[in-house]
Amino acid sequence: MKKAAMFLVAVVLLSVFGVVASPAVSAAESGKIVIAIDLAHGENANGLEDVTYKNQTLTEGMLKVLTDYTFVYFGDPKYESDLGIKRLGDKITYDALKNNDVTILILGQPTSPLPSEEIEAIKQWLQEGGKVLWIAGDSDYPNGDRTQQFINSLLDQLGVTNLRLELASVEDPVSNAGAPYRVVALADPWKDTPKRDILVKNFKYDGKVLEHGPGLIAWVDGKDGSGEWHKLTPDSKPEKTYVLVHSSPNAIIKENSDPAANAYQAGEQGEFPIVAAQIVKVNDKNNVIIVSGETPVGGHEPMWASQYYDVKLDGPAVVSNILEWSVEMTTAEESGGICGPALFVGLAVVPLLIRRRK
Repeated sequence: MKKAAMFLVAVVLLSVFGVVASPAVSAAESGKIVIAIDLAHGENANGLEDVTYKNQTLTEGMLKVLTDYTFVYFGDPKYESDLGIKRLGDKITYDALKNNDVTILILGQPTSPLPSEEIEAIKQWLQEGGKVLWIAGDSDYPNGDRTQQFINSLLDQLGVTNLRLELASVEDPVSNAGAPYRVVALADPWKDTPKRDILVKNFKYDGKVLEHGPGLIAWVDGKDGSGEWHKLTPDSKPEKTYVLVHSSPNAIIKENSDPAANAYQAGEQGEFPIVAAQIVKVNDKNNVIIVSGETPVGGHEPMWASQYYDVKLDGPAVVSNILEWSVEMTTAEESGGICGPALFVGLAVVPLLIRRRK
């Protein structure tokens, strides 16, 4: 009788809560997540293919490692044969994003501004919800200051996040790959970051990640860029915002180009945010907006690097984890377990069933 009662309990729980015995397969594991790389605004493809030196592979390319994802790109037709991935056109359009089921769009250090029609295409795509947009900047070392301004203008026009690139650089005289501007930062997310365990797994070198000449992240009161600028800290941040990668406490703010920084000051020392994410609800789904002072792919040397000037790094694990976490967070509430009135109904039904079977 007890076995029958327990069986009935299980049936009720399944019908009320939708509980399953085995863990759900993540979106990335399904093989259906499409990542679009923007190569249409002066970016390059560094890190997508193997990084080699003197016929030795230093870092396996993103395309070889991240086989659970489908990669596509916007930009020069030459990359279609060079990289072996699908080209979506020479500019970003909503139809291309929509028709190819793009979930993640990465803009890695654009060196020219996006025209208004491409910005509108991204806005329309984001309005569907459940999307990840990673916008990566640079330091203000020439000509990185132009990239910073292009990106902040893009963020202002999108109006989807409070995060901005600070108009400065981060250097680290202690934690670096042979020079202060080759910052070795840490993938050590803020403790209040949801599902933080995804972001810190599979590290061999304590989450060390290259940030080659990085900028840093600040935030503004208004999403149109017109508000007051603030340092991004655990005690001063927009809602649902988390720092995913930060410098060591020995890092220093540098000013290389005008205009001056808005929230930080040259010579300031501390632990500075280099990669941050904000989760934004749209149409009952989460969008994840990532803004970083260095790029995961492209640039002079991307975050993806696993070795730089003989320094061993966790770059591929760090970037892979951020992508997986981002996709997970787009559906976090839907897979967040038992809650609400169903919980109380279930708890009431269980003892009644057991009592009747005594």
